[in-house]
Order: sequence, then C-alpha cells, then structure tokens
Amino acid sequence: MEWSWTQAGTDRLISWLEARELAPRGSLPRVRIIGEGHSNVTSLVDLGDSRLIVRHQPVIRANAPDVLREARHIAKLNAAGVLAPRVLAMAAAGEALDVPLYVMEHVPGIVVSGDLPEPLRQDPRGMAHAMIDALADLHGIDAARVTARPLDDPEANRQHLAMLRGLIADLDGDEGAALRAMAERLAERVPDAVRQCVVHSDFRLGNLMWAADLPVRLATVLDWELSTVGDPRLDLGYFMIAYPAPGITRTPLQDLGRALYQADFPAVADLLARYRERTGQGLADLPWFAAFVSWKTAVFYVLSRRRGEDSYYDDDAHCRAFLGASTDYLSRRDT
Repeated sequence: MEWSWTQAGTDRLISWLEARELAPRGSLPRVRIIGEGHSNVTSLVDLGDSRLIVRHQPVIRANAPDVLREARHIAKLNAAGVLAPRVLAMAAAGEALDVPLYVMEHVPGIVVSGDLPEPLRQDPRGMAHAMIDALADLHGIDAARVTARPLDDPEANRQHLAMLRGLIADLDGDEGAALRAMAERLAERVPDAVRQCVVHSDFRLGNLMWAADLPVRLATVLDWELSTVGDPRLDLGYFMIAYPAPGITRTPLQDLGRALYQADFPAVADLLARYRERTGQGLADLPWFAAFVSWKTAVFYVLSRRRGEDSYYDDDAHCRAFLGASTDYLSRRDT
C-alpha cells in the first residue's frame, strides 16, 4: 500500500518523540520516507543536530508485518552484540500514530541501492569479504540469547517447506500450478536441519550500511523484519540468489543489487569457502537451499502482487525468474 506523511501525522509523531525526550521541544524536524522497502515504512526524522529512524506498519491488517515483533527482536540482537541499529523506543497502535512503530538510532553511512558509488568501487573484494564475514558473525551468535525455541530440530526444514506449501495450496492459475510443481520437486529430498542460529532472511547488498570512507567496512546491517532462527544455510541460499551467479537465471534480487555487477567482485564460491573457513561449518546441500529460498521468494512476490498493495510486485516476470533460478540450482544438485 502506498503511504505518505501528512502534517497531522508528523505533528503526532513529533509530540510523542518530545514526550519521551527523543526530540527537543520546539524543534522543527523534517520527516521523510527513505529506503526501498516494500513492507514496513522507514522514515528519517531530521532534528537538525541529530537524526532518528522510525519504522512503522503502513496499515493495520491481519497479515501486515509485525513491526513491534521486529523491534523486540532487534533489541535482543542489540543485547547479543549483533551489528544492527539500536532500538530506542516502541509505540503500540494509537500511542504515536494509528499504527505501531519503533524508533532506532540513525547510523550514518552509504546504502547501495543503485550504482556502485565511490569509495566502495575501489575495493570490491573488501566489500564482498565484509558481507560474508558479517553473515558468518551473525550465525555465530548464541541463538539461545534471542529465542527460547528449541534449536536442535532435524525436521525444521521440512516444516518450513510444509508451511509455505500451505500458503499456495489454493493459489489459482498458471503461477499457482508452477509454484506447487516446484514445491513437489523440493519435497523429494529435503535436507535435515542443522542446529539453528539467528538468520537475517533478507541479507543482500541493499540492506547493508557502509562506512563513507576507506578502508571498506560495514557500519550496520538493516531490515531485520524477516529475521528469525533457522538453518544457517537458508541465509547462504538467499545470499547466493542475490549475488552474481554465472549459469543461473538472474533473479530480481540481483537486479536490486546491480552494483555487484559493476566491479570485479569475487566469485560466490570463493565467499562460501571463506564462510566455511571462518565458521568451521559444513555447507552440504547448498544448491537445494538456494533453490528453496528462490522458490520461497517467488511465493512471497506472487502473494504480495495479488494483494495489490505495492506496484513493485506488479511484474509477473519476477515469479518466472525466481522459479528459473530454483530449477537451475536443483539441476546443479542433481549433477
């Protein structure tokens, strides 16, 4: 759903921030939407001498992303030392706006949502290493600090697949049939889950904040909306379908990260080897996980398009591209 700030909404937000001493009284802040997100809304509150970030749901609806769940999760990640912006406050629906929201610190830096900028262009190898190292570090966090759920469940990947299949059981048309057919193929040989860890679930270039100067380093990791606990290979599969992959159908996630095609970035196989060395984890069945995550993303794209709330999802070619990548990765598994 398209959403924009009104003067009344801005005034309500600022009054709430002032009451919690997050904004000085009498200031004349500016509020504007930032980022390329297609679910929760991210806004920058410019207070002159300082800045804040506000995240909120665009509307109240049954299947809207739970922004307060996101905030509580990030607060736990903050306590565990994860590279994520610090949560400063939360508000239930009706407290500050008609929808729930949370406030987090503003981290200065560069988000690459288009072409590759300077000075990052000078060190693509350093960028790629920082990306995979951040993912390895996230997976090394003690997940018991974030969740009370059992972390050893060999059936977790099969349960994950079954849950998603339920979402498309009644999906009509050629897309529904194609998604169900791929689900059948994925279900033929589902890998047992390894010990679960904290997973980001949307770890790609556009969700990373980079320091504005050299040497290349990550300032923070953004957009924890989908983060949970799961098999670490789910994140690695997502990384694979969002990173340049010769011989694999190009996905919409790679289009969003087109900057990765604009310099001499290392091959994804080299980065996965670096992850293995850093974590000591075996990486069996990665083609299945890349195929699964590509299919899962197709499911979410199709369901989002059919809700008709965001024009980004209007292109039905997205589904075909993700399913093409799924087919390619399953073929690699079978060779």
